[in-house]
Amino acid sequence: LGMAPEMGARRTAIIMAGRTGAAYAAQLGTMQVNEEIDALKTMGISPIEFLVLPRLLALCLMMPLLCIYADFMGILGGAIVSALMLDISFFEYYQQLQSAVPLHHFTIGVVKAGIFGILVAVSGCFRGMQCGRSASAVGFAATNAVVTSIVLIVVADAIVTILCQILGY
Repeated sequence: LGMAPEMGARRTAIIMAGRTGAAYAAQLGTMQVNEEIDALKTMGISPIEFLVLPRLLALCLMMPLLCIYADFMGILGGAIVSALMLDISFFEYYQQLQSAVPLHHFTIGVVKAGIFGILVAVSGCFRGMQCGRSASAVGFAATNAVVTSIVLIVVADAIVTILCQILGY
């Protein structure tokens, strides 16, 4: 019950914040240090359209798929633990899963994952674009991207959960 609407999306988002959000900030921060972003502006190419938008779209599209994978792995892990430690067969586990966890719980988790993907990408790109012009600034940008992403994930998760409670999902 906790895996579908909450844990799968949140775990995936926090992992992606640490891995991808930091990478986005470091890549864009390094481009800032090397003045590549200034060169793009000079050539008349929008850095937002050329550098940020593809990253945003990639993470927004992949997070729901990663969430589905995380949900599947969490449920499979629960089935294995149930079979080995609690003497519950896979068939019984599957039947209880179907009766206890409605499909809209999975939908809520996938929607949350999409929102979290947007937040991770935006915070990573934002921190990378506002990076200073030194190597230490790139490190600070990566760290700030992870912290910003995780804070935004927790806040967005709370807001979506409250909205689901109000709407009766």
